[in-house]
Amino acid sequence: MLNIERVNDLGEAERLWRALSPNKFIFDDWDYRLAFYKYETCPLDFYAAYEVLGQTKILVGLMPLQVSPKLGREFFSESSCEENRPFIKISHENILPLLYEAIELPAQCCDVAGTDDFTSKLPLEDYIYFLPLNDLKDFDNFLINRLSPKRRKSIQKELAEIEKNNIEIIYNDFNDLELLFEFNSATFNSESYLLKDIEKQPWRDLIKNPTFNWHMITLKLNDFKCAVSLAVLYNNTWFYLLTGVNFKKFPGLGKYLVRANITAAIKAKADIFDAGLGDCGWKKLWHFDTEPQYDFIKK
Repeated sequence: MLNIERVNDLGEAERLWRALSPNKFIFDDWDYRLAFYKYETCPLDFYAAYEVLGQTKILVGLMPLQVSPKLGREFFSESSCEENRPFIKISHENILPLLYEAIELPAQCCDVAGTDDFTSKLPLEDYIYFLPLNDLKDFDNFLINRLSPKRRKSIQKELAEIEKNNIEIIYNDFNDLELLFEFNSATFNSESYLLKDIEKQPWRDLIKNPTFNWHMITLKLNDFKCAVSLAVLYNNTWFYLLTGVNFKKFPGLGKYLVRANITAAIKAKADIFDAGLGDCGWKKLWHFDTEPQYDFIKK
């Protein structure tokens, strides 16, 4: 028999999360999610599924939700994370539809990941873009394997133009996080997720957390810092999380920042370069692989 219990206590929610999370993606990490949640708290509404055998109950599934005042139920720290999904114990995958069915109205869950029959029938939202790295020796190897000669020549020309500006690559100067915020907000304006201090503070906290393997890359051209990125190496995946680029001064600098990160990811022996959700005007052109993300809406 399956029994689903509601949990709204943060300590109990953490215990359940840690018990079932596969920690495959950075977004599966409790400490990562909590960094955002503590600055924008909402009532929790976790659904814990137990298999009841006589007097024994075994945790077999967890739907980790919170209650947004605007949208209703959504995934825990959803607005700052991707690859959202319930955690299901192996061999209990059949309970997944029951967990979604149990969600109280209204609900609007975004960036839902999954290859199972139930999830793949949900409305498509967008795609995660990623690049397998196991067969790549370096960035040039990537260009040869993925891009047409014409496209490859165009990118190489842009990168060569950047290198005429006395470029210097600086690794892990985490003081440049504020510069990343500045460039990002200048580029994306109202669409930036880094405008308010409440949106910046989780990142300031996270880069101080020694349990995460952070990688910051800063590009300095003609003695001026002009681009900054923040990535984390987690479970052999290089998650390319944040970027800030002075596009007005150097239009092709975004491509050079991607090259620097792919090169660093290969050097770090990462298996995958995860470029995140959405094309953002370049990922399709670079022929990255894709995986769909879905929406679950219940009104």
